[in-house]
Amino acid sequence: MSRIDFVTGAPEKYAHLVDDLVQVRTELRAVVSSFSEAEMRLGRSDDIWSAKRTLAHIGVYVHVNGVFIHRMITMTDPQRLPVTEDHEIQTRGFMNGSSLELLNYIDQEIQETVGLLAHTPDAAWGRRGVVDGNSRSLRQRVASHADHIRDHADQIATSK
Repeated sequence: MSRIDFVTGAPEKYAHLVDDLVQVRTELRAVVSSFSEAEMRLGRSDDIWSAKRTLAHIGVYVHVNGVFIHRMITMTDPQRLPVTEDHEIQTRGFMNGSSLELLNYIDQEIQETVGLLAHTPDAAWGRRGVVDGNSRSLRQRVASHADHIRDHADQIATSK
């Protein structure tokens, strides 16, 4: 049986998933901080993203997944809408500003999702949502979200 902190009402059973999202944010910041702005912008070849382009990808998807996670908590069987990533990156100016500004945006998006999840009752973690035709629970989506960010943080780390 899951436990709930009776003072705050916050879930305890899935707190590790929320903690992992916080941890991956910290890992990403450490990786990006080890690069200069010039290093972030250098691409190794035409077919491999620069570290900055990878960070821009993360910027798009922390927002898209944050909105979708909110919809999963508040709606019945929502579908994540398709995204035109290059358009989003251009519209938001992710490649124009500094990597630090983009990293701060990513931190803010993750923090908003963490804040929402920290007050989501254990019973809601089984709610379903659909991405690319695949139905997943909230707990699966949050775990996948953290893994996706971590995979790209690793990609950035090895791009030097």
